[in-house]
Amino acid sequence: MERKTKRRSGTIPRSIRVLTVVVPLLSSPFQASAQSEADIRRKIEASGHSESEVRQKIQDSGLTPEQVRQRLRDAGYNPDAFDRYMPGNRAGGPVESRANQPVPTSAPSESDSVLASPPASVELSRMDHDISAQTPEFTREILSRVPSAGTVMPFGYDIFRYSPSTFEPLATGPVDPDYPIGPGDEIVVSVWGDNQYTYNSVVSREATISVPDIGQVTVNGLTLAQAKRLITERFATIYSGIRARRPTTFVDVTLGKLRTNQVFILGDVVRPGGYTISSVSTVLNALYSAGGPTARGSMRDVRIIRHNEVFRRVDLYGYILTGSRAEDIRLQSGDIVFVPPIGKTIAILGEIHRPAIYEMRLGERFHDLLGLSGGVLATALLDRMQIDRIVPFAQRDSLHGMDRIALDMPLRGILADSTQDPELLDKDIVQVFRIGDVRKNTVSISGSVIRHPGTYQLKPAMHISDLVQAAGGYTQDVYLDRAALVRTAPDLSQSIFRFNVGKAVAKDLEQDLELTQLDAIYVASIWDIRDRHIVQITGNVRKPGTYDLLHGMTIMDLIFASGGLKESASKLEAEISRIDSTSIATTKGARIYLVPISQDYGIHSQDTSFVLQEYDEVFVREIPDWELRRNVTITGEVTFPGIYSLKSKDERLSSLLARAGG
Repeated sequence: MERKTKRRSGTIPRSIRVLTVVVPLLSSPFQASAQSEADIRRKIEASGHSESEVRQKIQDSGLTPEQVRQRLRDAGYNPDAFDRYMPGNRAGGPVESRANQPVPTSAPSESDSVLASPPASVELSRMDHDISAQTPEFTREILSRVPSAGTVMPFGYDIFRYSPSTFEPLATGPVDPDYPIGPGDEIVVSVWGDNQYTYNSVVSREATISVPDIGQVTVNGLTLAQAKRLITERFATIYSGIRARRPTTFVDVTLGKLRTNQVFILGDVVRPGGYTISSVSTVLNALYSAGGPTARGSMRDVRIIRHNEVFRRVDLYGYILTGSRAEDIRLQSGDIVFVPPIGKTIAILGEIHRPAIYEMRLGERFHDLLGLSGGVLATALLDRMQIDRIVPFAQRDSLHGMDRIALDMPLRGILADSTQDPELLDKDIVQVFRIGDVRKNTVSISGSVIRHPGTYQLKPAMHISDLVQAAGGYTQDVYLDRAALVRTAPDLSQSIFRFNVGKAVAKDLEQDLELTQLDAIYVASIWDIRDRHIVQITGNVRKPGTYDLLHGMTIMDLIFASGGLKESASKLEAEISRIDSTSIATTKGARIYLVPISQDYGIHSQDTSFVLQEYDEVFVREIPDWELRRNVTITGEVTFPGIYSLKSKDERLSSLLARAGG
């Protein structure tokens, strides 16, 4: 097919104008060739409408599904792309697809999709494949053999959880120069400069295109870059401006609509079958369309069968772990992507960067497993690791019927020497243990009198005095006569040692004990072992409460410390309640003292006449019937309305009215 058009600058791709009720949702311009179901869905999602809303709009139009199809067909669009939105189709339900139709016997038409077309069971909004929901047998086996392992899943399968459309090759954009041209590709030849033309030609089954002025061109087996050179050379025989010293005519060759390929994805995949995919689709694109391997399918031996032979084996771990797509080749029409059953699987748990179940290829051993799992963490215990193994059939007789065994191995030596590389068997569970949480080269010191309590490094020949000095020493209220040292033995049993803090700090040989790992010292305050001397004041003072009893403290000292007397306080005397030291034996209560207080806070001779004792309670009484003032408000038809203070408690209304001017 040939189509020759004059080039017009500023040409805008036409918008979808399909159906009156659908046009508002798909009004953004895009090429008519990009009309796969995935394209339509993305356009509708971008418009902010749901599938049910589109379906309702079509239903409200009064058109039958066949009438809708006919209008789409008349407008030059693929009616199958709208099947999802026809009334009666459940949202996200099965959609009629051409993915499993036979390979077309002619070049694809303009209505063919250029993207990977998922089969009928695909839910485009969300994958129905969740590897964790399958709970593979080995995962259940790990839970039964190592209950503390938690849920450990096969590595890599979760990348196929999402919608296949997320991983479809782009429908627009440039194609790399190494793209192999084949039947069905649309070649766009542009000539500009002294001559301006644009030629569109679809590659025939014989791999030729027909271009006006230069005739038929064979592009069989050529890449896009090679085809461009060939076509340019053919035009150079006609237009001298192409090879001139200063060229005045230029040629460019690009791709328009891409061909589609029919491939088959078989074996242990979620949705096996035939698929129509874009010619730029790769192995990964095809696997995404099929939902990826099942939990029982191999991730490391995906086979590409071409012309009845295994053309390539693809290891998906390389793509997942390094991002390399070196093995991700383009598929050709008729290719078979075959996923065989999974090979040897090994679980590695514990202090590993990526604990998971890994598929191992033939010849791979423990160091290969470490490479796949990212290596051990810094918290790994190097003294040993353990392999939980199911004994192979052939070895069970020699092991007297034991079918499961545990193998302990020194992880330190294995990491240090690459030649120490244990062989792993199918269904092995490798456990890398965690180091303990206790820091063994430490000692600690605590107590309210220590300036910087905490944990300190145990240094060689370190004594109590060294630790006290490292902690900043102690405050003046330290109790020097006795402190405690708790020592933890290797078997975690503990014993206590007593020492005199003052003598230890003075480096007395008997008291300044040498410390060992995990020793803990406690130094007490004098107030930790005896009650504080306190007195209490209540009543009409500004800050009633409990205060430390100071030597020689009088009642006026306590009143002054409590913020002084309130205006309502009685200035005559205060009541002091004192514990009778003989009350326990005589069953008497407290002794009460009435002590005169000063009218001011100056220093007077009587201040020292009554010295407070421990636990004295001082009560300052209130002046009887004391009130700051009582106010009344007069409003209405009086001369001077407002607020008035009562002159006396028994002032009468007539007096208030007279004061208000009547």
